[in-house]
Order: sequence, then structure tokens, then C-alpha cells
Amino acid sequence: MPNTYKIFLNRITDEVVIELLRVILPVLEAAGVDYFVVGAFARDAELLAKGHTDPPVRKTRDLDLAVMVGSIETYDALKMALAQLPGLEESQSEPYKFIFRQAYEVDLLPFGAIADEKGQVELKARQAFVLELPGIEEVYPFAETIETQEGLQLKVASLPGVIMLKLIAWNDRPERQKDIRDIDHILNNFMTLHWDEISAEPDNLFELYGDETTVYEQCVSARYIGRQMGLMLKGNTQLRKRILELLRENMKNSSIAQLMSPQNVEDSQRIIKAMLDGMNDSIAK
Repeated sequence: MPNTYKIFLNRITDEVVIELLRVILPVLEAAGVDYFVVGAFARDAELLAKGHTDPPVRKTRDLDLAVMVGSIETYDALKMALAQLPGLEESQSEPYKFIFRQAYEVDLLPFGAIADEKGQVELKARQAFVLELPGIEEVYPFAETIETQEGLQLKVASLPGVIMLKLIAWNDRPERQKDIRDIDHILNNFMTLHWDEISAEPDNLFELYGDETTVYEQCVSARYIGRQMGLMLKGNTQLRKRILELLRENMKNSSIAQLMSPQNVEDSQRIIKAMLDGMNDSIAK
């Protein structure tokens, strides 16, 4: 159920990335390949589209495009078409990556029938290369359409989808502490930007956490986001189980809570519990 918003892309990225989108998106359209944007660009675009006015600390220079393809042949044909664009060169070490003007990275992340049940894709390269992308296919149906003042229409991952993918990424690589800080940033701003969506829930999440004094907004947001994640994962019980176990485990060892707020671990644990409760809400339906 995509929504349409208008934003100025130059608020979150520079003119080179906007130019890059102008040349890449027509190639995807001509090839009949559906896509959506994930990663930091999706995070910043969605926050801006929802009304967040603070500029990002650093404008995004990288572009992560998840592309729905049915076979490795289709994926390779798409890569060949993109390689014809001026200034866009394939990475010699990572078969899913392009470099634009020797400075900007574009990751072309395949999902759909090309992937196995674990979200893994074996790419053609000099050596065996397996790209692991669990969660991409589950986030895709919830992607939102953003219309820009620069005349572009972009499909981007929703903020609950961004959070789910960042949880998975951190679980795979705990050294990526920025993923948890990004989650914390989204949670700190989510409720005011999604007031209408939260208000539409059948129960009153605003009252549910009425006794919460220090992290009220974050708990309301986390409960709603957990429900959205549960909906995304209805068709993938294996990945749903993995994320549920990750949240339960972090109720005990506090690894995520420590990264969210080293000075207020107990507050962060309550936020994690709210997200876990939200996922369980969706399962119970």
C-alpha cells in the first residue's frame, strides 16, 4: 500500500546522487525490473517524507538498490545494461557493486526468485560469491513511493522495514554498531511522524504506555514497529523466529540496549520489550 510524498532530495544527498538516480531508474524501467531503495538513503528519505526537519548528520553518497529478478541471467543482463552508462563501472572485487565517477557506490541487491529460501544469491564472479540478503523480500511489499521535487518517483523501504533489515545486519555483523544507533534515531522520531498510523491501531497504544515516564514515545513506536515487522514476516516463519530470538536474547544480555543508550540500559530494554511484544501481537492475530 504505497503512499506518495514530495521531498527535496538535495536535503539528504548531493546532486551527483540525484543525477545517478536519473540515469539508473530508466534502465530499470526499460528492463521491466522492479526495485526499492534500502539502507541509509531509504532511512533519510522516509524520515524527510514523514516530516522530519532536521538534516542528516552526513548526506548519503551511497545507493543501495534492491532489484527483483527471476534468474542470474536477468541479473547479469541488468548489470551489463548499467555498465554502459557513462561514469558507472563494475567493482572488480564485489560482483553486486558499481562505482560512479570513482567515488560513489551503488549496490545492486538481487531478490525474488533468484534467491533461495534463506535469501542467499550465488553470483557469478572469479571466485564463488554468495550474497546473503535475508528480509529484503519480506520488506518489499511494504515499500512506499516517494515523489520528489526533482521529478523522480522512488520506491523506498518503510521505516519499520529499515529497522528490521538493520536488526538482521547487526545480528550478522555485531561490529556494525551504527545499525543500532540508526534504529535508536528512528525510534526517537517515529511517533510524531507516524501519529495517524499509530492512532489507527485497534487498541490505544498511546494509553498502553501511559505509565512510562522516560521512554514513552520510544515504547509506543517500538510496539507499532514490532507489529509491522510481524506482518512482514508472516510468510517466513524461520526469519520471524530468528528476530524474535534476537529480541528475547537482548532482553537478557543487553547488547542492543548498551549500544542504544549506555547510560540508560534499563530504558532501552523496555523499548526492546515493546518491540518484541509488538511482534507477538501480530503472531497472535
